[in-house]
Amino acid sequence: MSKFRYEEFTWPEIREAVAQNRVAVLPVGTIEQHGPHLPLVTDVLTATEISRRAVEQIPYEAVLLPSVHYAFNEHHLDFPGTIAVEGPTFINYVTDIGRSLAHHGFRKILLVNGHGSNVPFLDVAARNITNRTAAICAMVPWWSLIPKELFAELRESDYPGGMAHGCELETSVLLHLRGDLVQMDNAQTDFPSQRSEFFFWDLQAPSPVFFQEFFSRYSHSGTLGDPTKASAEKGRRFVEAVVERLIRLI
Repeated sequence: MSKFRYEEFTWPEIREAVAQNRVAVLPVGTIEQHGPHLPLVTDVLTATEISRRAVEQIPYEAVLLPSVHYAFNEHHLDFPGTIAVEGPTFINYVTDIGRSLAHHGFRKILLVNGHGSNVPFLDVAARNITNRTAAICAMVPWWSLIPKELFAELRESDYPGGMAHGCELETSVLLHLRGDLVQMDNAQTDFPSQRSEFFFWDLQAPSPVFFQEFFSRYSHSGTLGDPTKASAEKGRRFVEAVVERLIRLI
């Protein structure tokens, strides 16, 4: 079979995919504000498209599930557009998806995450699936697959803080994947006034202390970082590197 989209299979084809020991890949994002220049679907779009580009190259080794669009992001509710789900609800929802996959015989499940605040919740969901079923489930934020040397080569924004939310990284990736959805004329640099060696936000490497408050308390635009340093070429380089490593991971 060359099919790789889970929802396009028939049930006998799913049984065959299980027999082939394919990895079930589930992209997970959220619907939330990403500043005045990026769409609400940013986190879903990045996780989904990166996963698709990987799985379609190895269709006999993986299946791509429909993406999870809604997640925990209460801290973004002070900006219009955000859809927030309670943490326990989100954990249970993803756990149930994994339990269903395991029930049908899938033994390897990979959650590909596109939203920073999903990390602790998806970690718990992955542990639930692994502990409560015969499957093993792992979780990876896509930005964690960017090689350190590529960050060093391409990054122009300040560290820490330049790559946090609607930032140089996310904006570059969106310019490459769906440039038609990016409004660069509205991109704003936005750094919180309070930063220290213990408290900061950055996707390249997180601060040693975990903390999150309502975004409007430290960002006037909903952005966190410097999207003005973004480019479609950077996005292409980031995406290609992540897809290559995601294929190897699968």
